[in-house]
Amino acid sequence: MPVLLALLAAVALPVPSVSAAGVQDSPAGIQITLRGSERRALCAVDGGRSTGCVLRARFRLAPGRHTIAVRGVDARGRRSPARTVAVVVPERAPAPVAVGGQPVGIAAGGGSLWVSGGSNGELVRLDPSSRTVTARVATGSAQLGSVFVGSGAVWAGDFGGGALLRIDPASGTVAGRVSLGGRPTAIAAAPTGDLWVGNLDGGLARVSAAGTRLDPVSFQGGTSCLLFAATGLWVGTQAGSLVQLDAAAGTTLGSVTVGTDVDAIAETPGGLWVTTFDGRAVLVDPAQRRIVRAVQLPGRGSGVAYADGGVYVSVYDRSLVLRLDARTGAITRAIHTGAQPRESLVLGSTLWVVDQAAGALTPIAVG
Repeated sequence: MPVLLALLAAVALPVPSVSAAGVQDSPAGIQITLRGSERRALCAVDGGRSTGCVLRARFRLAPGRHTIAVRGVDARGRRSPARTVAVVVPERAPAPVAVGGQPVGIAAGGGSLWVSGGSNGELVRLDPSSRTVTARVATGSAQLGSVFVGSGAVWAGDFGGGALLRIDPASGTVAGRVSLGGRPTAIAAAPTGDLWVGNLDGGLARVSAAGTRLDPVSFQGGTSCLLFAATGLWVGTQAGSLVQLDAAAGTTLGSVTVGTDVDAIAETPGGLWVTTFDGRAVLVDPAQRRIVRAVQLPGRGSGVAYADGGVYVSVYDRSLVLRLDARTGAITRAIHTGAQPRESLVLGSTLWVVDQAAGALTPIAVG
């Protein structure tokens, strides 16, 4: 028997080389390279029957994740072992919800969604049940950034005017303005209720729930995003670092480099998932401050949100949202969105994605 196995191994055909884009619309294409004495290829989709296929093969596939197995065949009809490749075909974009402007930020509170309109300076209130705009707040800003709901108010970063705006949700008017300087970005609330505000020009500001500026925090580098997690305050920087801070002391505990231009952070049971604008989604162990898993995206990583065991990542320059398995990082689902998807959040069983260039939101069913 050992001699027979050795002979079989000696005559076994080499496995073909197969390459394919991991996410692509149907018909999906793969590139096959035969080796040795192989003369043709056989392909099977999702465990189906093998049929002959050309070396630049294309397959009409339904939306979802598919596995294509390829074998080489020589002149005597012998088949090689199979090489498999996974392809995810995106779903069609759900019907968008128009909000206008060039929206960049989104937050939920009091049964409403609040969306910052970017260059039109409007803050839009949306009823998520009826998917209709219920109010528009003219802030007077030339460029709104992030938006946050908490401490009895809606807070918006005046990116163009270097300030934090306090909006009264009942009257729909700007009730206060806190001058910060620079270009305010992300907003997050500490357990104490104080607000932390990042700045693209460097530094972190603190503002009380009443709208009073507190002592600033010494922090180097431009801030893209903030997250208060169970393990403390995490800051994503333009330079590509994820930094952990002791919010009470205002001191840095440590950092990990995850890419270039951190865009968003989401807390999951398995750690922090981080997206970068240079095209990565990275799982970080917050206790060790180390990268557990890194996924190369098909474009620029933007917003990220967690739901139903999956991490939903916006791909800014591909008009896509990808669902990654939160544990393995495997791409399990893809959905088309409007142009330039950015921030996102999960409310109930819907993922709401801000589409900057489309002036709309894309509502995606999750769970």
